[in-house]
Amino acid sequence: MHGERVFLRSYFGNTTLAEIVEKFSQLLKISTTQKSRRAHLYIASQCVRSCGVRGAFAPMLSLRSNLTKNAPALFQKRAHILVMKTRALKARTGGYVLAIYHLHVSIVSRSTGRSAVAASAYRAGEKIKNERDSITHDYTRKSGVVHSEIMLPENAPREYFNRSILWNAVEKSEKRCDAQTAREIDIALPVELDRKEQIDLMHEYIRENFINKGMCADFTIHDKKDGNPHAHVMLTTREVSEKGFNGKNRDWNKKELLEQWREKWAVACNERLQMKGLDERIDHRTLEAQGINREPTIHEGRNPEAIKENKEIKRRNNERTPDKAAEYMHELKQGYFILEKETSALKQQLTENRSEMQSLRYRGEQIDERAEQIKTMRGRAKEKAESYFKQTYYVTPDEATAEIKRLEYKIKDIERVQERLQNRLTPLSEEQEIFKLEYQRQKLLTDISPDKNTIQHRLMQLNNEDLPHSSHDRIAQIQSQRALDIVTERNFENIIKEIPQEQANVLIRQRKRERERDYTRIRYR
Repeated sequence: MHGERVFLRSYFGNTTLAEIVEKFSQLLKISTTQKSRRAHLYIASQCVRSCGVRGAFAPMLSLRSNLTKNAPALFQKRAHILVMKTRALKARTGGYVLAIYHLHVSIVSRSTGRSAVAASAYRAGEKIKNERDSITHDYTRKSGVVHSEIMLPENAPREYFNRSILWNAVEKSEKRCDAQTAREIDIALPVELDRKEQIDLMHEYIRENFINKGMCADFTIHDKKDGNPHAHVMLTTREVSEKGFNGKNRDWNKKELLEQWREKWAVACNERLQMKGLDERIDHRTLEAQGINREPTIHEGRNPEAIKENKEIKRRNNERTPDKAAEYMHELKQGYFILEKETSALKQQLTENRSEMQSLRYRGEQIDERAEQIKTMRGRAKEKAESYFKQTYYVTPDEATAEIKRLEYKIKDIERVQERLQNRLTPLSEEQEIFKLEYQRQKLLTDISPDKNTIQHRLMQLNNEDLPHSSHDRIAQIQSQRALDIVTERNFENIIKEIPQEQANVLIRQRKRERERDYTRIRYR
């Protein structure tokens, strides 16, 4: 078991969740024994948790559902909680915990009427003259440029740190009328990072992927305080030496390299987000590759048609089909049940510890009281009392003070344990409340849905397929179901605030009718 742990730690390393899932699938295929598979699953779960991938709930859900048949309870429980907590929060807030990923690569080509000088002047908000056609491009009145910088390889001429010299040299090196003068990359920056962190992130990414390969990079950061900070990176297409630009490097045009750039940007961002202790993550893969059943939106930019199309796509993604609703409610119920088992165990431990502390305090008081009484005794009565004292408390009256101190130290140790248990219980209880409120919201929406019977039938099928094996767990699940079905006034008020007014009015009328029926039933009982 220890050898497997060491091997898998070195095998996984600092990989992404997608890589862990892929490697982990391969490992399961070569695992010959159930014990080996359980060890792999357990250690892989620790790798996934250490990567901080709570945002990437779709691959985690796929991993949990497809690979955990022989997994230990810890992995099943943690995977399920991370998945469902994210999905519940997503539904409550109407958004995703995933940060925004956008990286688009384009070519600056003369065939489209563009020039590298004009593109650079616009990105940096500067005034630069194109020596090739004597046109001056003045964008000094452009707003939103918060940072601009040129990064060069060690063998590049130092005068290329001047933006005008650099891009005029690029234009001069190209002779064809349809030449590709530069490569441009548009990147969305994580809003979770401050400006200095965004700049440091760009330095690290550009140096590793472009400068070390021999490209010259001119990057700018734009931020109009509209929640869309982004960077433009302009790259040269020719190799550079101390004498200037040489031949084209065709390897830089390969599709495989573009995929590497996209993936490495996601890795770099996620590392920075993890260093800040944030849950948000980005993923360079398509939604289909991530296992997310959602239609992708299109890049809007300044295109009003794209904005209109994205609204329609979001509407289609938010449609509540009977199967989706039933599966979602089933997952919420299972998540609540897992949390209920964990919180119940913690509460039981807290109760036992409280009882033990009370017992220790009572024992200390008894020892102190009896020892004081024995001090006032004389003769044979004292001898009998001391003998009884030793048989009862396993110490002599002279050792009573030391025993009382030992009991006090033990009580303090238990109090520290209680504090740790309470710190674990509090966030779990909060997560449980999130699950409960979201399940009740879905239940109320189902009650007023025209597909109510279909959803309930499908939900019953899912519940029957996932029944607990032990009778104890079945009883616990029935109790959890009862707790989920009882919608308190407070939860009801919170739910109707979050849903459209039309649906809220229907639910309010329905709840009023239910109360009237309950009142009539009690009155004539």
